[in-house]
Amino acid sequence: MAPLSPRKQEILRALVEEYIHNATPVASETLVRKYGLPFSSATVRHELAGLEELDLINQPHTSAGRVPTDLGYRYFVEHLMQESALALDEQRLIRHLFYQVQDQLDQWVRLTASVMARLLNSGAVMTPPRSSEGRLKHVEVLSVTDFSAHIVFVLTDGTVQQQRLLLDTQTFQEDLTSITAQLNPLIQNKTAVEINDWLITYDPIPVERVIVNALVRILEQHSDIQVDDFYGVDVVNMLDQSHPTSTVHLEPEDERVERIRKMMEETEHKRVIKVMDELEHKRILPALAAQLPSADGVQVLIGGENQWDEMKDVSMVLARYGQKGKIGGLLGIVGPTRMQYGRAIAVVRYMAQVMNELLADVYGGE
Repeated sequence: MAPLSPRKQEILRALVEEYIHNATPVASETLVRKYGLPFSSATVRHELAGLEELDLINQPHTSAGRVPTDLGYRYFVEHLMQESALALDEQRLIRHLFYQVQDQLDQWVRLTASVMARLLNSGAVMTPPRSSEGRLKHVEVLSVTDFSAHIVFVLTDGTVQQQRLLLDTQTFQEDLTSITAQLNPLIQNKTAVEINDWLITYDPIPVERVIVNALVRILEQHSDIQVDDFYGVDVVNMLDQSHPTSTVHLEPEDERVERIRKMMEETEHKRVIKVMDELEHKRILPALAAQLPSADGVQVLIGGENQWDEMKDVSMVLARYGQKGKIGGLLGIVGPTRMQYGRAIAVVRYMAQVMNELLADVYGGE
């Protein structure tokens, strides 16, 4: 798209900000009155018509004002938005919360998602940190029956994987203990590729091969984000927290606008809850992660820009976190398309930075 004129940019910015704030179609008179635009209402209406032709805004009803389209939000995010930064007191509070659980890696994911959800009064998603390349730390095999066993893999990033094995020959616990005692020092700290290379020079007995093959499958899948990796938080009373009930008397027209806004927010909240459920029970998040570039930075997906119909009414602000080439994951925000993008990007970027620092302390690196 060719760059917009400065006047169109100013009007589009004001319209998007007003719609994000009030959730009701925006009239030209409102833009002139509230945003102090140095143009007449007639000039603003003319420019709005031009923005509509460019598919940056649309008019839900003939007599209504305009609302941004997905393309309009995209232009706003890339060219017009003023990104906000977290206040110092918010940063200090977040640091204090993580200081309280600094030695509890299993709490980092839960706390990060909860902090993002509450800072933005929206849904938050996160995957636990995973090694970019799975490596074995230790393996144990426990006999279940003479022809089956339960195998437990511990990986170097702390992940524990368990699996049931079917054995071709009768095998007792003392045999399994002896086999794992021999295998552990030979395959410790190896990746799936390295174990396969090692097998070329090693002639395993049948039980050993079953164990090693199971381990290779686990390691090959380890760096992929799985459905059961997902952790999501949705603020239960998001709408009430976003806009506390006002005790100020409202004029009839303001009351009508307030009712419309509340109805809009309730609809948006239901959409977010539905999408959170879809993310949890379908393979949307792993597929999204595969599409995101591995480079640093925050990615914004707006409404219909993604390929899933379930997500056409919401936006996501996502970022990868972790130590490049070592360990990492995905975190982000799920909210209505009229979310406060500047603050959402600032929150997601800051929480990714916090996780980067925590993982650097544990695994080394910058």
